[in-house]
Amino acid sequence: MAMKSLRWSARANLTAANRHDGQDLRGGERGSISVLTIGLFLITISLLILITDIATIAVAKRSLVHATESAALRAVQSLDRAAYYRGDTGIDIPIDCSTARLRVIEELGLWMQGSADLKRPELQEVGLNDFYCFGNFVKIKTTARATLPFRLPQSSLIDVELHASAAAQSDRDRQ
Repeated sequence: MAMKSLRWSARANLTAANRHDGQDLRGGERGSISVLTIGLFLITISLLILITDIATIAVAKRSLVHATESAALRAVQSLDRAAYYRGDTGIDIPIDCSTARLRVIEELGLWMQGSADLKRPELQEVGLNDFYCFGNFVKIKTTARATLPFRLPQSSLIDVELHASAAAQSDRDRQ
């Protein structure tokens, strides 16, 4: 009987000591979950801002590519009538390069002034960088600035410069 009570008292002392130590540990860690939660929340918000900025750049780039392709196709439709009717160029459908350049600039201007359905509101300062025209071939390069919707606190990045190029060729189907 004495042995049994000794075991019970040892277990009771051990259990009380564990309970006492556990209360000290919990009291010292009080609020640590809040710090972790706030830290993870800030990381999540920063990642969402970064992903939104990257998606904005990708969509603005695609919109610039569409405008560039549209301008290249409009340029290819500039027929050099004199050379076409003379027939001495060796090219089925020759392009008037000076008119083609004017049409590219006009198309980009119309695109910038167009409705919000055509262009992204983030795109600004769309311009023609390079124009190459020879025979029945046109190649253009454009550039634009895309304003980012969010700015990370430690970053000085406000906008991004985007580049696009497109080429088109006027051919007649031979049957």
